[in-house]
Formats: sequence, structure tokens, C-alpha cells
Amino acid sequence: MRDHDEMPYIVIERRSGGVGPFVWGALLGAGVALLLAPRSGQETQEEIRRTATRLRTGVEDRVTYARDSVTGAVTRTRDRVQGRVDTVRDAFETRAERARGALESGRRVARDARSEIERRVADAKHTYQSAAERVRGAARPSTPANEVVVTDVTVEEAEGQPDLG
Repeated sequence: MRDHDEMPYIVIERRSGGVGPFVWGALLGAGVALLLAPRSGQETQEEIRRTATRLRTGVEDRVTYARDSVTGAVTRTRDRVQGRVDTVRDAFETRAERARGALESGRRVARDARSEIERRVADAKHTYQSAAERVRGAARPSTPANEVVVTDVTVEEAEGQPDLG
């Protein structure tokens, strides 16, 4: 056991190389393949141009597709959000308008009720004063001066008017 503890250690660390070393290796391999290829320089240059054009076209197509996808998604989302905002705004304006109408209707009814009450109070005062004057005029000499006698008081309501009592 003692011999086993004195043995040297070997530590192996693994790291992910990532995409960078792979791309560099691919480029170096392509460069070596071009140098060792059995074609002429002009044929190799033409092949490089075609490949570069094909790669550029492919990348441009992918970029255009991605840009169009993102633009479309943003436009659709903006339209949906705007539609919801418009719906909420319309609902709010409708309810606010109803509330304003109800408030104005309530004010109008309150004004009408107040006017009706004031008219009835004035009518009651007038009727009371008329009755009091009749009683004073018809008072007998035997009735003391500080005593008021009411003989007949009639209060009439007009038709169609609400009864407040």
C-alpha cells in the first residue's frame, strides 16, 4: 500500500474547444487542400469565387429571412397590442360617456324635484296664509284675540304630480 501512495499523479483536464478552433482548422485544411489540389491556379480561383458567391448568397438569404421574420413578428405583436389598446380605450370612453349621461340625468332630475318641492311649499304657504286670513276675518267677537281657530283648510294636489308626502 505504501508503494501505491508514492506513485505520481496524472491529471487530465478537458476543455471544450468551442467553435473557434474548429473553424480555424477547417480553414487551414481548406487552404492545404487548395495548395495540393491537382487543378491549375485559374481553375482553383474560379472554384473559390463560385464557392464564395454561393456562401455569400446563402448567408444573405438567411439574414433576409431572419430580418423578415423578426420584422413580421414585431409588426404582428404591435398590431395586436394596438388592437387591445384601442378596444380598452373604446370601452373606457363608452363607459365614461354613459357615466356622464347618468350624472347629467341625475342633475336634471334633482333640479326638477327641487323646483317641484319649492312650488309645493309656496302653494302650501299660500293656502295656509289664505286660510289664516279667512279665519281672522270670520272670527267672532267672543273669541279671544290671541286664539286662532281654523274652520276649513283644503290642500289639493294637481294630477300627474308625484306625491311627496
